[in-house]
Amino acid sequence: MPPAPRFRRYDWGKGQDWLTSLGPEDGRSILIVPPLFEELNRTRKLLSDLMRALAGRGIGAHLPELPGTGESETILADANWDDWKAAVAAASNVCDAGAVVAVRGGCLLDTAHQGEKTLRFAPVEGKRLIRDLVRSRSVTDKAFDAEAQKAVFVTGPTMLGGYPIGAELACAVRDAEPRSGSSVTVVRLEGDRGEADSHIAGAPLWRRAEPTGDPALSGALADNIAAWLS
Repeated sequence: MPPAPRFRRYDWGKGQDWLTSLGPEDGRSILIVPPLFEELNRTRKLLSDLMRALAGRGIGAHLPELPGTGESETILADANWDDWKAAVAAASNVCDAGAVVAVRGGCLLDTAHQGEKTLRFAPVEGKRLIRDLVRSRSVTDKAFDAEAQKAVFVTGPTMLGGYPIGAELACAVRDAEPRSGSSVTVVRLEGDRGEADSHIAGAPLWRRAEPTGDPALSGALADNIAAWLS
């Protein structure tokens, strides 16, 4: 039978949220910093499949729920960038993982982790995330004109991709970029632009209309992470 996930609450200072763990409780383990906004929903299956694949390779994985996401009691409109960084740091301390694997927008937050090494999968600049959310709404809402789009970063919260995003958070995400570092390893999909230490085959599931998995992709990423940890 596949291993059962373990759930516990972690305190990030202004509230508590859930931390999901899977795999061995001792030995090698990673903290996963998830994608942001709609990309998180679209990659939930990928993340759960990745955690199971890592467990099968003897690696524990811990996935925090960020304030204002999932079943969080925090309202996203009230959450800010510092809350998310505090949550990543707190989850890191709770699970005591020695390494972090950040995915997409999670790569903007991974420096809050206190581990020794970082692997980034398909990192993205914050301005691209916000631009895609704004563009998505402008396509379906003709009243969301240029002035309304500018207001995203001044007033709010504004509904983007089904999420009420406050102006402070929108500005922080827009201005955030993955920071470079000697202990950072970058993995991208084949054909992706940008520098990378390695590439793996697969489709960008974060662009799918519905959450879907890709066993080959999650398996390849798990193999890459296992080799990186070794």
